[in-house]
Amino acid sequence: MIGLAKGQQILDKKKVQSKMGLGTLYLLDTGIAVEVSGSGLCLELAYGEILSNAAKKDSLVISWTEGVATYDMKFNIKNAAEVVQKINQYKK
Repeated sequence: MIGLAKGQQILDKKKVQSKMGLGTLYLLDTGIAVEVSGSGLCLELAYGEILSNAAKKDSLVISWTEGVATYDMKFNIKNAAEVVQKINQYKK
């Protein structure tokens, strides 16, 4: 389980598979966090940092920038389109 900042809340969580292994995608009130089983927190982004989130049937891609470089991470997840809708809803 990830540690949360004071007042931060988990709105939803989904099991995911990424190139780093099995884990959990947390949809927080402030952004997203991904925790990989056995490795800990591997990604944490505020909603304002997320450039795009594309989904196919069972695949979610999150994109963001760091400096001048753009990165993306792909997750295998059930109902990926539903997760994209939730991210876009929480971004507002």
